[in-house]
Parts: sequence; structure tokens; C-alpha cells
Amino acid sequence: MKRKFYLVAIIVSLILLCVFPAFGQDALQLQNPETVGLSSERLARMDVFMERMVKERQLAGGVVLIARKGKVAYFKTFGLADDGKAMEKETIFRIASMSKPLTSTAVMLLYEEGRILLSDPISKYIPEFKNPKVLEMLPRGTDPPFRLVPAKREITIRDLLSHTSGISYRFLANWYPDPKHRQLIDFYKEAGISDGLSETEGTIGEMVRTLAALPLYAHPGEVFEYGLSLDVLGYLVELVSGVSLADFMEQRIFKPLKMKDTCFYLPGEKLTRLSAIWISDGKGKLEKMTDGPKEEGDYSYSPSFQYKGPKMYYSGGAGIVSTASDYFRFCQMLLNQGELDGVRLLSRKSVELMTATNHTGDLDATLLHGKGWKFGLGFAIEEDRGHDIDGGSAGVYEWAGIFSTRFSIDPREEKITIFLTQTHPFALHFGIWDRVVVLSNSAIID
Repeated sequence: MKRKFYLVAIIVSLILLCVFPAFGQDALQLQNPETVGLSSERLARMDVFMERMVKERQLAGGVVLIARKGKVAYFKTFGLADDGKAMEKETIFRIASMSKPLTSTAVMLLYEEGRILLSDPISKYIPEFKNPKVLEMLPRGTDPPFRLVPAKREITIRDLLSHTSGISYRFLANWYPDPKHRQLIDFYKEAGISDGLSETEGTIGEMVRTLAALPLYAHPGEVFEYGLSLDVLGYLVELVSGVSLADFMEQRIFKPLKMKDTCFYLPGEKLTRLSAIWISDGKGKLEKMTDGPKEEGDYSYSPSFQYKGPKMYYSGGAGIVSTASDYFRFCQMLLNQGELDGVRLLSRKSVELMTATNHTGDLDATLLHGKGWKFGLGFAIEEDRGHDIDGGSAGVYEWAGIFSTRFSIDPREEKITIFLTQTHPFALHFGIWDRVVVLSNSAIID
């Protein structure tokens, strides 16, 4: 009797799976674009563009995924992931700063549980941040050329989420070589602060406590200064949850969303799927980056940091690897206002809060965008469309990774665009990304 019951149960389960496929199984099966209001003919322009980028050796290869109304309508690969190895849909990428929205989500999970408030000073959890000092530069010829003044107020969790904490990145001295950035980054270098992209010794806690003793670039809340704020928040997650950031992410985000290839450090059996990083001069010269530490001006990084070294530092701002299909599931959860595949990760109100444009006041998200873009709690948000950089709709939110990965979520059009490559230097992908998003948006026909 039991055997008969189990046989019937198995048959019923198989029928239900066929009739009612899970979101992930259904969504990642390519849909006819016209069924979700996209044009097949217009999407074919993406093929032409990406094939041209590969042929002209602007990049070695890449992946583009476009989804609308919960369905993937375009998912194609181009060029190479490594020498003699074609790019594949499940190629794994160093997503670098696309880790930040994931860490921001981890923070919001604790916020929803009432364990933290966004108005909390970070020193409530990390005492080393108590009484921060701000760097002020003095007239040329003064020795020393700076002074440290007490901050007008403490750094809050909201400041860290919105990059208005005054904490910076070492690599910004390469982008903005003004005396103040150069002096601040000298402090960072002397203290051994990492941008999270190298084979870092020590733990995230050790690094963050060292960072807390260093001066800020600006008074909290007064300047949009992209920096190590999400590494600080990664340590906050560890302190409040009582587990490592890697374990928290796996149990609370990756596993519930079925992000099976997303992690901080790749297991050995998946290394063959990791894309190489390619160095481009933007003029047709393209070569694979070698392993080992790299020094560029004021910061260091390593293409092998996610599978070599001590594997102890979980960088909330830059340390994660993922695939297009995994990151799509994360984006779709946000687009669904916090729910995916019957699993609710965040409340609708929390996603509304994360995507609000008033967290930075009059400050624009100037690092990758500019006027008309604000920074929410994890990503830049397009406030209006009257500016040079256009995401397609007011309310679009997006972010990128320094090895040339990017995503965009358009709530108005219910559309997700993901572009993954591994090309260095980062600035070369701007023009390619802008065209990818234009091609994605111009495929809308309903």
C-alpha cells in the first residue's frame, strides 16, 4: 500500500512540475520576445553590436541577458571567456562592486528584523568609529599640509548605504588626483587598507577596525564619496548576525534565491568556468591578464583573489562572483518588490526604501553617472531623463563592477538588462554599456 502511495505521489509531482514550472526553470527558458512586448528584429541589433565589439577586439567576450515581465527574452554569449574557451551562459564573473547591492540587501534583512536602524551610528556596533575625524587640507607650503578636525556628527548606517559616510577607496586617487584624495589614500596605503580586490591577509573585521581609525574625506552626509562603506557594513552583518558574511549571504540570500554559482571564493570544481580578465587599449589591442598581484598607481588588485590566497576577507563591496542567470534571479526579486519563486526575501516597503531617491538630498551619484542620478541604498537611481546618461525611465536603478560588469532594473517597464564581461580598464566599458542599454530599451514595442 505504501509503495503504491509513493508511486502516485511521484507521478503527481512530475505532472505538477510540467504544468506549473518553478519561476527559475520557466523564466530562464527563452521566451518569444513578442510575448513580453519586445521585438525579435530589434533585439537582433544587439547581436550585430556585440559581434562587432568582439571582432574589433574591444572585448574578448561577454554575456547579455534581457528579461521583461518576469521572462528572459534575450540571453546570448559572444566571443571568448579564456584562451580557446568560448563564452558560455554559465560562465562565472568577478562582479566586484555589483556585490554592493547584495550586501545592502543583507543589511536590510537585519533592518526588517528590528535588529538595526538606519539612523543608528555605526559606532554603536563598531566602537572604533566613535568620534571620527575629517581631513582638511591647508594652504600649500604648510607643514604638515593638513589638519584633522572633529566630524560634525557620527556616521550612520544610512550614510554607509548611500556612500555619504566620508569613507573613500584607494583607487579613487587614480581617478581624482587632487591633493585631498592623495593625502587620504596615503593614510590608507600606510595602514594597509585593501579595496577588497586582492589576496588580502586578515579578516574583514581587522580591516574595518583599522579603517575606523583613519580620517574621513568629508563630514558624514555632506559629500557623495564612493568607498569602502559596504565593507564596513559587511562587518556589521557579521557582528549583528553572529556568523560570517559569507555564511549569512549563503543562507539568507543565495540559497533562498537559488543562486547556485554565487559566492565569495570559488570551489576548485568551478574554476574552469571563471572568465579570464582581458586588458584592452580600446583600439584593438587585447591580451589576457596574468595571475598575481597588480599595482596601478595607488591601489592593488589581483585577478586570482577569488581562488588564491588566505580566503579570509569577505569584501561586502567587491568580493563576490556570480553568473548572468544567478544575478538575474536577484534582480527579479527586487523587481518583484522583494519576492521570487514563492520566497519573500524583503518586504515591498524595504525595496521602496532602497530605491527612493532622497537619501542623498541634493547630492548626485557622480561616480558613474552625474546630474539627475541619485544614490539609494545599494545602487544609483535615475531621477529624470533630461541628462546625458539615460537608463530609459525615471526610477531605473543600476550599478556596475570594476571588471566591466553592469545591470539595470527598470520598474516602469518591468525590464532587467545584465551585461557581463571581464575587461580592464573599467572606463572602456562605459560606451559599450550605454549602447547595450539603448539597444535593450529600443526593443520595447508595446
